[in-house]
Amino acid sequence: MSKLGTKDGFAAQKNAFGDSDKVVYVEGEDLKQLKQTLLGMLKDFMAVCAKHGLNYTLSGGSVLGTIRHQGFIPWDDDIDINMPRKDFNKLKEIFDQELGDDYKLLAPELTPGYGAAASRFIKKGTVYRTFNDVAEPRENCGICIDIFVLENTPDNAFLRSMHGYLCLAVGYLLSCRKVYDYLPKLLEIQDTPEVRAAFGKKYKIGRCFKFLSLDKVTRWTYKVYSAAKNDGSKYVTIPSGRKHYFGEMDTRQNMCQSQEGTFEGISVKIPYGIASYMNRLYGPDYMTPPPVAKRERHPLFEFSLGEDKD
Repeated sequence: MSKLGTKDGFAAQKNAFGDSDKVVYVEGEDLKQLKQTLLGMLKDFMAVCAKHGLNYTLSGGSVLGTIRHQGFIPWDDDIDINMPRKDFNKLKEIFDQELGDDYKLLAPELTPGYGAAASRFIKKGTVYRTFNDVAEPRENCGICIDIFVLENTPDNAFLRSMHGYLCLAVGYLLSCRKVYDYLPKLLEIQDTPEVRAAFGKKYKIGRCFKFLSLDKVTRWTYKVYSAAKNDGSKYVTIPSGRKHYFGEMDTRQNMCQSQEGTFEGISVKIPYGIASYMNRLYGPDYMTPPPVAKRERHPLFEFSLGEDKD
């Protein structure tokens, strides 16, 4: 993998494991139940946000699903959320008290061994293990909602550029360092030229930095991403998003202010600057569903809706 980017990770995942008998896809009745589980998680999260005055919007494909399908994209099986840094910091403080009985919050600054730049909360007692989670303990691999933190940026254009490139560098280093840890686990599942080609370059770079623990690199990434402290900055960005710092950047008004949308019959918040956001992520034809061959699916190594749903 010669490029930076989460998008390349999705491509590697599809090419290396998409047709493997080692993976499963959630379909049929399981997919319906998974979506109901996610919808319940979203309702619980929204209730806590309303109670504590926390700002959030749906993110990425969940926004696209809201405006194009009024709910889940039919072939999709996840929900994503955007949350400004100051609100996410408040969420961390009250999460266990409000949601800790049923859910667990994973974040780069909170969770030892996590090795991811984005945060998420998982439903306890469930399992949803992707190739990114292959080396994670089972209790960290539940059905989840990803939380992408909207980070402040410097108002000075030069400093903003420097911050952006530094974010790209530490994010790539984190990705390489994690691949060094989990590629051996992937090869235990499927040792093929495709797997080695998909992850080989990052593994070699990660090996050069094996003297740095994964937790240390994760903490560096968090500190760099969240380095700008101006909660009134003109622009915000999502360094952990698939288009990274520069591709995810937009005005604070477009991303932190919201409008109402309908998702599976419930009222949700979506970004105010919807056209700008969707064009950046999906291009000008975002309202046109892609052909079947280009629809993103998530190959899993392990899946369980819970003890009472297996």
